[in-house]
Amino acid sequence: MRLFFLPNLLVALSAAAQPVAPDTTLPEVTVTAARLALAPREAPARVTVLTAEAFAAAGAATVADVLERRAPLFVRRYGPGGLATVSLRGAGSAQTLVLLDGARLADPQLGPPDLALLPTVLLDAAEVLHGAGSALHGTDALGGVLHLRTLAAGTAGWRLETEAGAWGHRRLSGVASGQAGPLALVAAAEGLRTDGDFLFRDRSLIGEPLVRREGIDQRRASAFAAAGYARGPLDLRASLLLADAERGLGGTDSVGARQWDRLARTWLDARHTARWGGVEVRAAVHRGRLRYASPYPPTRPDALDETSHTTTATLDLQTTLTTLPGWHLTGAAWVGLAHAEHPSLSEEAADRHAALALSAARTTGRLRLFPALRLDRYAPAGAARRLALSPLLGANLHLRESLHLKASAGRAFRMPTLNDRFWQPGGNAALRPERGWTVDLGLAWSSASLRAEVSAFAARARDQIVWRPTPAGYWAPENLVRTRTLGLEATAEATLPLGPRRALDAGFAAALTDARDRSDPSAPAYGQPLRYVPRWTLSAWTGLALGGLRLDLHARAAARRFTTADASQSLPPYLILDGQARYTRAVGGVRATLGVVFENLTGLQYEVIPSYVMPPRHLRVRLLLQSR
Repeated sequence: MRLFFLPNLLVALSAAAQPVAPDTTLPEVTVTAARLALAPREAPARVTVLTAEAFAAAGAATVADVLERRAPLFVRRYGPGGLATVSLRGAGSAQTLVLLDGARLADPQLGPPDLALLPTVLLDAAEVLHGAGSALHGTDALGGVLHLRTLAAGTAGWRLETEAGAWGHRRLSGVASGQAGPLALVAAAEGLRTDGDFLFRDRSLIGEPLVRREGIDQRRASAFAAAGYARGPLDLRASLLLADAERGLGGTDSVGARQWDRLARTWLDARHTARWGGVEVRAAVHRGRLRYASPYPPTRPDALDETSHTTTATLDLQTTLTTLPGWHLTGAAWVGLAHAEHPSLSEEAADRHAALALSAARTTGRLRLFPALRLDRYAPAGAARRLALSPLLGANLHLRESLHLKASAGRAFRMPTLNDRFWQPGGNAALRPERGWTVDLGLAWSSASLRAEVSAFAARARDQIVWRPTPAGYWAPENLVRTRTLGLEATAEATLPLGPRRALDAGFAAALTDARDRSDPSAPAYGQPLRYVPRWTLSAWTGLALGGLRLDLHARAAARRFTTADASQSLPPYLILDGQARYTRAVGGVRATLGVVFENLTGLQYEVIPSYVMPPRHLRVRLLLQSR
C-alpha cells in the first residue's frame, strides 16, 4: 500500500538486456545467490530467474503478477489494487528482502514494499533466492531475497505501450534509449488510472446480493532518467526517479481511506575493473512523503489525516579479487542512515547501520564451495546497539553434464522497523532482532529443451515480532513467535520446436510448505499451521507460437489459508485460469503487437486474504509499438 520503494525501481541500470525488445534476452544469470554471475543451476541454492520474456508471456503488468504465475511461492494480495507481498518458505512478507539492482527497497518506517505497484515494463528480470540470504544481503532475508533487475541503457530504440480494460483501467508507458560514444542514456515513464469498481456477490448479506466495490480507485505516475559513461576500465552511472501516486483503500466516500505517495531519489554507481578484480562504489539518497487520511473526506471528529516523511542515505563499497587460482573473493563495507518523521513516531526515530562482509567462491574439480560471513552493527535511537553475525556455506557439485547437486546452510535475521520501536503508543525500543536458520538440498537439471529443479528445505526462526492488544486498549509489539518449517519446491520448463517460427512450451512451479508455530506448548496455536501460509501452491503454464500469433494459458492455485492462530477458520482453496492472445507484425521500421489478456476465465469469486475480494472475469487490450 506504499510507494516508497518505487524510486528504487531503476536503482542502477546494470542489467544486460535490450531495453526496447521484451522478447530478446540474454541467457539467465543470477547474481543474488553469490557475488558473481552464475547460471541458476551453478548457484549454491535454489534461484528462480524470470526474464522479460516470461513477463510478456504471463501478461504481467506488475511484479506481483509474474511472481504468482511463474515462481514457487505465495503472493498475498489485499484486493486487486491493494497491497501485494511475497511469502517465501512460510516466512512473512517482512521476512523477505526485496532488492533492486542490489539496493534495498524496504521502507525504514513501514517495512516491506508493495509489489503491486512495481511495473514490469521497466524491468529486465526478477531473481528469487529461496532461503537465508543475510550473509550476502543483510537484514530481512529470513525467507529469501527477491532481486529485481532493471533495463540497461545504451542500445538505440524506443517502445510505447498502451492498455485499456474493465472498470476504467487505462495505462500508458514508454521507454527510449540511445548511445553516443561512451555516453549511454535511457528515459522511461508510466502512467496508470483505474476505477476498480467491479460488482461482486456480498456473502455477508442476506440473499448475497450483487454490490459494487467503492473507494478503490488508483492513480500513479513515475518518470525516470539515467546516464551512463563507460571508457576503458571505468563505468559510471547516475540516475534520478520521481514518482507520485494516489489510491483509495476501500469503503464508501464517507468511510473510505485514501493514501498519497510522493518521492524523489538520486543515486550514483561507479565501477573500476582491473586485471586483479575490481572496485565498485554506490551512493544513494532518497526522500519520500506519504499522506494517509481516514475517513476521506475527513469530516468526522475522529478523522485521521497524517503525513510522514522518510529519508535514507547509503554508501556501499565492494572490492573483488579474482587473481588467486581457483578463488573468487569479495569484500564489502556498507554504511547507512534511515530517518522517519511522523506524528506517531518519536522525534528520534532514526537508524544508523554499518556492515562488513566477506564472501568467496572456491572451485576444486567438479565441486564449488561458497562460504560467506557478514557482520551488521545497528545503532537505533533509544535502544541498545545490536550486532548480527550471519554465516553461510553453500556448495554446488557438478555430477554429470547436465546435473548439479546443491546444498546450503545459513543464518538470517531481521531488525525491527521504526514503527515497531517508536510508534506511539505501543512502540517497544527493546525488541530483539528476529533470527533463523535454513538448510536446503536440491538437484538441478538443464539441457537445451528442458530445465527442472527440486529442492527440500528445513528452517527454524525465533523472536518473531507480533503486535498484540494490551490492557490499556492499544496494540504493542513483542518478541513471541518461534516457528519450524519443512518443505519441497519443484519447477520444470520444456520447449518443443514445431517448425519455423513455431514452438510449444510448458512449465510448472510448485511448493509444499509445512510451517508451524512452536512458541508456547500450552497455547492453542502450538503445533498449528501459520496463518496465511497455504499448504501448497501451484502455477502451470503453456504457450503456443504460430508465426506472429502467440497463445498463452496460465493456471494458479493455492490450498486453504488459515486465518486464525488455532487453525479453526480458513479460506477455501482456489484455482484461477488466465489467458492471453498476441499477434505481432512488422510495419516499415516499427514492430506492432496487439494483445488481449483474459483474467479469471471461469469467473470464480475468491479472496486471497479475508474481506479483499478479487475481480471477476475481465479482459484488457494492449497495443505495443517498438522500433525494430
